[in-house]
Amino acid sequence: MKRSEKIIIGILTIGLLAALAVGGTLAYMTDWENKENTFTVGTLDVSLEEKNWEEDGEDVVPGDTFDKDPVVKGVANDSYVRMRVIIKDSAGNIITDASRLSLIKSMIRYDSTYDAAAQKSGTVIVAGESYSLADVAAMPMVNPDFTEEATGKNGEYCFNYSKVLNDGDSVALFTNVVVPTDWSQVQLDKVGAFKIDVVVEAIQAKNFSGAEAAFEALDNEISAGTIVKNYDSGR
Repeated sequence: MKRSEKIIIGILTIGLLAALAVGGTLAYMTDWENKENTFTVGTLDVSLEEKNWEEDGEDVVPGDTFDKDPVVKGVANDSYVRMRVIIKDSAGNIITDASRLSLIKSMIRYDSTYDAAAQKSGTVIVAGESYSLADVAAMPMVNPDFTEEATGKNGEYCFNYSKVLNDGDSVALFTNVVVPTDWSQVQLDKVGAFKIDVVVEAIQAKNFSGAEAAFEALDNEISAGTIVKNYDSGR
């Protein structure tokens, strides 16, 4: 891109705190606006919401299913977006234990019947219903319209949206948190307390040949320190 061209970048964050143990709780947390869950830079505007996330302070046991639906919406100007999922312990440190991460990731599921535009729950995964390990294994972790990009780091996962997010479009990365009925205290103790941070990064679609070029420019902006403060706030 020519230096005279302006790159507009937006970053949003949203999080989930879970303690999967006897007497544990799930608590919602966001790094930015607690009410609006939105952070906007320049004239590029995307919003991140979780309309159906209402569980707070409830005990979590095997067989529990919750709506957990981070939805990004294009508000102004078309953009390329990607979502970073960062899994941390209750102290805020990124979890690197592979077996623990595997259990946590297995709880994050996507329902293809979910209506992102209306933020309406789907019919394949229903909050309050119970699902076995086999049931959960048949559910995708994230929306197939997102492609995972290797980060080389345990506990940090990056998902690129394969389409342009147009004004008014909405898309969910995942929709539910499911605790399999087959789990025992062994799995619950291994999972322990954890937090999921979801960071949404958006860059203008105009003047880029495609997503690859746009994301490369976004990485360069981050490396150059253009949005380091915002990005680090989500970490």
